[in-house]
Amino acid sequence: MKIFYTGVQYNYYDPRRGSSFEHNNFYASLKRLSGIEVSYFPFERILQVGKLQFNQELLETVKREKPDLLFVFMVSDEFDPRVLDEIRRHTTSVAWFADDNWRFYNYSRIWAPLFTWAITTYSWMPELYRKIGQPNVIRSQWAADVHTYKPVSSVKIGKRPEVTFVGGWSNPRARLVKELEGAGITVSVYGSGWSGGRVSDEGMMNLFTQSKINLGLNPAPGYLNKNSLGRLLFRRSLDRIVPDFHIWRNFQSWLRRGIPQIKARHFEIPACGGFVITSPADDLERYYVPDKEIVLYRNVPELVEKIRYYLAHDKEREAIAEAGYQRTLRDHTYEKRFSEIFRRIGLH
Repeated sequence: MKIFYTGVQYNYYDPRRGSSFEHNNFYASLKRLSGIEVSYFPFERILQVGKLQFNQELLETVKREKPDLLFVFMVSDEFDPRVLDEIRRHTTSVAWFADDNWRFYNYSRIWAPLFTWAITTYSWMPELYRKIGQPNVIRSQWAADVHTYKPVSSVKIGKRPEVTFVGGWSNPRARLVKELEGAGITVSVYGSGWSGGRVSDEGMMNLFTQSKINLGLNPAPGYLNKNSLGRLLFRRSLDRIVPDFHIWRNFQSWLRRGIPQIKARHFEIPACGGFVITSPADDLERYYVPDKEIVLYRNVPELVEKIRYYLAHDKEREAIAEAGYQRTLRDHTYEKRFSEIFRRIGLH
């Protein structure tokens, strides 16, 4: 099978920010699949040659090489709609849309009908896609790249971290950590904006493997912060922020910013053999059995209670971590996700 893949190689088009999530997980996982030849068309080329030439280059290459599939991880407005419409005449095109809980209303609904297939991660989205003229919709989900996220056998087990969180700083997350510390629970926090700073990929795997409890802190981002309010009047276009005065659809998007999301981290920590306590998210119970493979909390007092309980019950905690690890290997790898996507769109 011949696949053309296009997405950003670097976070926000900036090499200084490191490789993007989709580059490290989607592109890398597709390249490892047996029987598949992957050609890469990074969006960064637009910054070199312009949007028009990038679109024409992609279209002409599709016509010439006739791939079985064009797989796109959507970011902003990289495409010419007329080119996407023409590409559908020459190959099957599929786009993965992230953050549909809020981004559907001012982004996905515009672009999804231009592809042969659309992929979403939210349980209620397939019906909305059909209503806007895209009947070919697949509900998939994030997963773990188990070639990268795996237990670190070389970790030196000395004094193990008790409670750890790895992820970017935000006001809601900072408030949660402060409440936990007020209850006498010390949380080791790492990531952009925290005092612990960012950790390397190797350091992150060590933390997931070694920590007794890994927290999945996933509070709503809030409506009145600068990032949320800015989306009412601005949008991202390639590597820039530009004005966007589609007020009504931006307002619809803004209203839904607080819907809890399943994150890739929900799968990556168990893939490292780590024990996870996290808050509920859309249909998370479909992927892990609560209190058997992952632990859920609904408020801070319950989170405090469960942290204390599982710190005091090693065997139960380790059994849940092992069950989550086995479930991830069995059901939640990107190889599994892509195999199901290919089956749904009729490629083998």
